[in-house]
Amino acid sequence: MARIGPLQLTETWKYALIGGLLALPFTALEAWRSPENMALGMVVLGSMLAGYLIKRRSGNSTATGLRAALIGGLPTVWALGELLWAVPNIPNPPWFQAVGIGMILAFGGVMLAVVAIFGALAGRFGGWLAERRGHSGATNAGGST
Repeated sequence: MARIGPLQLTETWKYALIGGLLALPFTALEAWRSPENMALGMVVLGSMLAGYLIKRRSGNSTATGLRAALIGGLPTVWALGELLWAVPNIPNPPWFQAVGIGMILAFGGVMLAVVAIFGALAGRFGGWLAERRGHSGATNAGGST
């Protein structure tokens, strides 16, 4: 377990950061170019890599993939910012504007949930690949797997 100031960085978070930060610039570029048509291929790939790496250390690949996906898929909610600023400018009754903002926030939650589910599945697949390649996570007395 590594320390960053007062924070302790577990191996799960370390590998989730590796996978998530690998996907983050590509997701941000896609969100910037065309927020209405985003593919999450790099998020899935980063989560799969994180799951593979943590399974080699006998960690939980599903949790690591989920965390990597939330880190790498964070730019998917950037598009909601424009909608949140547009709703108050539309001439509608206040209750209608409140419902619109609530729906936008609910949609953002659904988007993050979809990203998290895909990340968890990709992390589990990466863990399966690690086990398939013979990385069971157990180390012998010599320190090799």
